[in-house]
Amino acid sequence: MSRLRRPRARIVAALPLLAAACAQDAGAQAAGADGVLQIDFATALRLADERNLDVAIYVERVAEATAKLAQARTLAVPTLRVGASSNRHNGALQETSGNVLDADRAARFSGLGAGAVGAGDLQAPGLSLGVDLADAIFQPLVARQNRAAVQAASVANRHAVLVATASAYLDWLRARAEGVIVADALQRAVELATLTASYADAGEGLLADAEMAAVQPLLWGQRRAATAERSEAAAAELSRLLHLDADVRLEPLENEIPALAIFDEQDNLEQLVARAVDGRPETDQLDALRAAAEDDLAAQRYGWFIPNVALNYSSGEFGGGPGSSIASTGHRDDLSLLLYWQFDALGIGNRARADEKRARLREIGLERDKLADAIAAEVRTDYARVRSLREQLAFAGSAVARAQSAYELQRERIYDQQGLPLEAFQAMQVLAAAELARLDTQVGYGVAQIRLHTALGNPVELR
Repeated sequence: MSRLRRPRARIVAALPLLAAACAQDAGAQAAGADGVLQIDFATALRLADERNLDVAIYVERVAEATAKLAQARTLAVPTLRVGASSNRHNGALQETSGNVLDADRAARFSGLGAGAVGAGDLQAPGLSLGVDLADAIFQPLVARQNRAAVQAASVANRHAVLVATASAYLDWLRARAEGVIVADALQRAVELATLTASYADAGEGLLADAEMAAVQPLLWGQRRAATAERSEAAAAELSRLLHLDADVRLEPLENEIPALAIFDEQDNLEQLVARAVDGRPETDQLDALRAAAEDDLAAQRYGWFIPNVALNYSSGEFGGGPGSSIASTGHRDDLSLLLYWQFDALGIGNRARADEKRARLREIGLERDKLADAIAAEVRTDYARVRSLREQLAFAGSAVARAQSAYELQRERIYDQQGLPLEAFQAMQVLAAAELARLDTQVGYGVAQIRLHTALGNPVELR
């Protein structure tokens, strides 16, 4: 008997250590500290809007596209130059007739432009405009559509960030709620293992049962450690999405999984699909890109008939004379206008660019059809998942209630000495499994609603 009682005593002595460690962890989680940021679901979404780096990157992309549009609108705006120039020549020059003579002269100019020498035009005209009129007409249209495409992509990115943030927040709450369930299961396992060890020590149970019962607290202790790791990882992912400093520790204001109700399953599925295809920002993005491609093609098709324009005008005081002296000065105006049509590679290059734009236009059309198929499949999948998980919620709640009742009945039988503690372990495991399954269903239902809501082209906003 003495050989058997020593391990029993070891079992009884080890079990309270697990319970004490569990209580200590719970106290550590509840304690406040500096650098703690308490947030709820709506706050997490607001911070994602304000601080997420992907959102900030797309804001800058929109600003970049806006600047490109402003540049395109200035293609027909002349360049202004105001300055002065001085020229001094000493040596041989050739006349128009071909004669070479020695010349010693000076020239000076100031006003609208610079670089006036002799009878030639100014090297830097005061007002100059050199533009392909086809570009001046169509490039602003293309740039405007490209900006609209970037704006739509920014909206789509924001929706994706909000979905990721909402999912990360719910995953974080799920990990913390799982920690509570596991801690409760660990406490029940410690209680039953201690009772089983006491029965064995009193000769009313088997040592093998006591050893088997002692395994359960160890397994639940292991799972508690794994759950704590998942909770930290979920908090780290949420901090990344919110672009928080590394020394900020998150704490939720909500102790329960939020009961989201943002979707009415009475809506007709086919109407939802049609609404999603038309309402998604990704569709708007492709529509804008298609419009830009159409404007590009129009520029190539009609550019043959639209000339290039070169206009130069200068005005200022010009003077010159022999040697280095300026003998006389006077006002001078220079104006030149050129109109010409350009056919790259005898027109072959223009035709090739037009073929390129047609291919791009067809490609975008195919991409839009592909996107419509993907959106329809996404909506149908998310719709089915929402309906399934809503139905599962009722089963999960009933399962937890019955498992709780079964465990309490088994526990009463033990304390009434009508059963052995080992018989309650199965009820305890079923209860923990039912609670975890309900938790998974609650989180899954919330995430599924969010994904369906976003798949219909709506942002996740809780204010």
